[in-house]
Amino acid sequence: MQVVGVIGWGRMGGAMGLRLVNAGHQVFAFDVGRSARQAAQSAGATVLDSAKEVAERSPAFITMLPTATEVEAAAFSADGVLEGIKPGALWLEMTSSKPSVTGRLAQLAGQRQAILLDCPVSGGVRGAREGRLTVIVGGASEALDRARPLLENLGDRIVRVGERPGEGDLAKTINNMLSAINLAAAAEALALARAGGLAIEPLLEVVNWSTGASNATQVKIPDYVLTDRFDAGFTIAQYVKDLDVALDFARAREVPAKLLSDAQDIWGAAAASGHGDDDHTAIVPLVAARLGVPWGSEA
Repeated sequence: MQVVGVIGWGRMGGAMGLRLVNAGHQVFAFDVGRSARQAAQSAGATVLDSAKEVAERSPAFITMLPTATEVEAAAFSADGVLEGIKPGALWLEMTSSKPSVTGRLAQLAGQRQAILLDCPVSGGVRGAREGRLTVIVGGASEALDRARPLLENLGDRIVRVGERPGEGDLAKTINNMLSAINLAAAAEALALARAGGLAIEPLLEVVNWSTGASNATQVKIPDYVLTDRFDAGFTIAQYVKDLDVALDFARAREVPAKLLSDAQDIWGAAAASGHGDDDHTAIVPLVAARLGVPWGSEA
C-alpha cells in the first residue's frame, strides 16, 4: 500500500482515484466541487480540506484537472500545492495542460526538492475506469521508474516521449490535434457522401479497408454517431481547449499550422453555437448542418 493524493476528482480523476483505492492504496483527495468531494468520500478516499493538505500528507500525488488554468490555481493559491509540497515528494501532473505551465511548475517543484513528472493520458473516461490509459511521460527516467508502480494501476501503456516536463503535454496536444482534425475531416467527408446519396455504412467499410481509415472512421463514427449514442465521454469544449493549446504553441514558435487553424474554426464554431457541452462525436451532424446537408431523421 502507498499513500497517494488525488487533486481533481472529476470524471477522469475520479475514475483514476477509484482504481487506486481498489488497488489497496490509501488515497487522500481534494476537489473544489462539493459533489466531487462527496464522490471521493463514497469511493473510499479520505477527503482533505485543500490541495495544500493533500500535498503535505502525500509522498506521491496526482493532479488531474480540466485545464492549465485550474492547475495553476491549485498550484499557486495560498492553500495550494506549492505551499504544501514536501522535499522528496513526487508530483504526477496528469492534466492535458500547456507545456509552458508544466515546465514552470516542474522548476518550482525542483526548488522545493520535489519532483514533478509530466504524464498526461489518452484513453478517455472508459480507459480510466478500466485501467487502459496510455500514459505519455515527459521527465527523467529515474522519476518514471519511481512512478511506474502507481501508473501501472492506471494505464496499460506507458510511453516516455522526452526528458523534459512539458514534452508529455506537447505529445498529448499533438495527439488530440490529430484526433480533432481527423474527426472534422471525416464529418465533412460523410456530409459529402450524404449530399451525393451514398449510404454511410458501406462507405465506411470501403474507407476502413483502404487508406482513408482513422480512429474516427473505425471507432467514433460507427460506435457513437451511427448508433445515436453520442456518449464517448469527451466534450466539444474540451477539444476546443486542446486545439487552443496547440495553436498557442504553434504561434509562439511561428509555425503557420493551417489545418490546425481550420480545425479550431470548425470546433470553435460548434462550441460558440451552444454545443460546447455536447459529446465531441456530435461534431458529425453539426458539421453536416453547417454545410447544409441533412443528417439523421432529416436525411
